[in-house]
Amino acid sequence: MESIIIRAASPLDSKQLSDLICENAEALLKPHYSREQWDIFIKYYSEQTMAEKIRQQTIFCAEANGEMVGTVALDGDFVVGFYTRLQQVNQGIGKQLMSHLENYARTRGIETLQLAASPAGLAFYYKNGWEKVKDFTVYHYGVGFEETLMTKKLG
Repeated sequence: MESIIIRAASPLDSKQLSDLICENAEALLKPHYSREQWDIFIKYYSEQTMAEKIRQQTIFCAEANGEMVGTVALDGDFVVGFYTRLQQVNQGIGKQLMSHLENYARTRGIETLQLAASPAGLAFYYKNGWEKVKDFTVYHYGVGFEETLMTKKLG
């Protein structure tokens, strides 16, 4: 596997992050979404919205050979925006990103992380020590998305 560099996102990464997330989601999530949900998803991860998120959240980017191949973010104790470039799914990038984020959270005194998993991500989370709390609906711009609330205690 190529070597991965994980670094903090900067405002200059907004477009690349938006493109990576939307490309991944188009293949893995769009088939499960209504037209209305998809339109909201694209808005939620637009280049402009990503620039705001970079200012408000701790966002990490994974790079291989100078190309962005994954991202994950932390908003308080909540893991958000966790995506890997489609061509690199199942190559260990997500595992490295999540491990980096968990270590970062530990250094900030966070003992338990939470996230809202889409159906596409459940297998990854279960395999990596996350536990299901409940199924619930999360609303973005007034549109509901079926997700699974999960937690992980950081040892």
